[in-house]
Amino acid sequence: MKYPVLLNLNIKTALLSLLVVSISVVLAAPVVSQTKERRYFQGKDSQRVAGTPEGTVTEYQWLDSKIYPGTKRRYYVYVPAQYDENEPAALMVFQDGHAYMNENGEYRAPIIFDNLIHRQELPVMIGVFVDPGHLKDELPEKRGWNPKPENRSVEYDSLGDTYSKFLLEEILPEVEKKYNITKDPLGRGISGASSGGICAFTVAWERPDQFSKVLSHIGSFTNIRGGDRYPGLIRGTDTKMIIQAPTDAEPTDITETTEANENATDEDTAPQSLRVYLQDGNNDLDNQFGNWPLANQQMYAALKFKNYDVKFDYGEGGHNGKHAGSIFPDALRWLWRDYPGVTPKLAIMPGQQTAAWAVKWWMPRHEAKLAQRKAMEKVDLLMVGDSITHAWEDKGLETWNKYYADRNALNLGFSGDRTEHVIWRFQNGAIDDISPKLAVIMIGTNNTGHRTETPRHTAIGIKRIIDEIKLRLPSTKILLLDIFPRGGDKENEFRKINSEVNEIIKNYADEQAGISFLSIGDQFLEEDGTLPKSIMPDLLHPNSEGYQIWAEAMEPTIKKLLSDDND
Repeated sequence: MKYPVLLNLNIKTALLSLLVVSISVVLAAPVVSQTKERRYFQGKDSQRVAGTPEGTVTEYQWLDSKIYPGTKRRYYVYVPAQYDENEPAALMVFQDGHAYMNENGEYRAPIIFDNLIHRQELPVMIGVFVDPGHLKDELPEKRGWNPKPENRSVEYDSLGDTYSKFLLEEILPEVEKKYNITKDPLGRGISGASSGGICAFTVAWERPDQFSKVLSHIGSFTNIRGGDRYPGLIRGTDTKMIIQAPTDAEPTDITETTEANENATDEDTAPQSLRVYLQDGNNDLDNQFGNWPLANQQMYAALKFKNYDVKFDYGEGGHNGKHAGSIFPDALRWLWRDYPGVTPKLAIMPGQQTAAWAVKWWMPRHEAKLAQRKAMEKVDLLMVGDSITHAWEDKGLETWNKYYADRNALNLGFSGDRTEHVIWRFQNGAIDDISPKLAVIMIGTNNTGHRTETPRHTAIGIKRIIDEIKLRLPSTKILLLDIFPRGGDKENEFRKINSEVNEIIKNYADEQAGISFLSIGDQFLEEDGTLPKSIMPDLLHPNSEGYQIWAEAMEPTIKKLLSDDND
């Protein structure tokens, strides 16, 4: 079969197309949730920061498309302040451009680009934001969803290479007349939401020689125009090779593409190295076209099965941009983490625990803590950290019962956790629907130990944890503890690194913001700085005596902070 183009649409098909558009447009109308949606938050990356250089955004019109005759649209070009015409810039293309451009909306791409490029968490990058085509005699006066762009589903939901031709032969050449953009596919990404999400994948799937990075939000990998076939196509195709359709070819039938790849030789193929970030939620759509959550799970499973570099952020959002907007900066960091000029900060990239020894229990513990949190009448005190905090439930249990059992305390310590694991837990419900008086944080030794992360990057991860708590629990006070000493003496490498981290994070104290810093590490040491095995047998984890020392050392501060809350 051939994929439909506008000129071949009869009235019946046109009406169906309009129906599809009305269903698949992101944010066009409220969607009834299957369950209560989680509340998602936009962090500091989505806010203007004083002193951060601001890029420019220019609006253009495209009124005479040869690929989509009769369509009219707007597109927008973001250029960062750091752009140098003598250096090829990276590229990111977005569908439904106006939604991503809105600085008061859910994505706020110009703000995020400014912040992340300034901090070298994204490369110097040109952003091209393309709206779908309208079929009216005149382009609507204002950009946005009203009136709905009639050609959106034709352009976005159709498989084949037509839309990639539109970008590569019409829009991008115009942009490249003004700006120096890299031709390296590793420096070119594409993104979209809903039908724009499957569109982004289709472009990269058809033209991996042009785009290597895909960011799909609530992607419509469903049977609107055959998108539900992708998981099977992915599983049945050599992940290292894929045929490129001629640029002047008609839209390719998916069956023909599959057969061609099965029979292809090395001479017929081009390397493919896609990196894909998928986002969806269990409250997404379920209708006659398919089930969006299941479709995205199938896509993730197929890509993972074929060893693609893929990440799936599956939450509790609906068919909107709330969840996607909250993780948008982190998704961009993940996609571009190893690109030249980028300084990857792994400590702030949220993720689940993947250590082989922990994967069997880590997620069940997260789910158990969610259940415990919901079962508690109230939570007044949080303990946040790694294995050292986790073991309040083991070696420190007697002391815990003495000091915290009657204080409505919740232990959110997970063995092996680094800062990014704590961030992920916070983003996935760990501290939802509670209002603690105080949160105690002691984290970082696995960043400096397991990954030998720099003190500065570990400190950045700790700061992000503080920011996540204040974002979700603005009235909760924070007591930040120094990272406890490890190693036998002052000359231990990890001891020195942790001490450097502590010198940085002590400056996070802010009385006005309700953030206190307390250094109690010396309480575990002998006068000469030796860490006795009688307190930490493995020179890292306290025994029962160590937990008693810990509790006694911070009790006056905890008591004061909790009593201040009642003043």
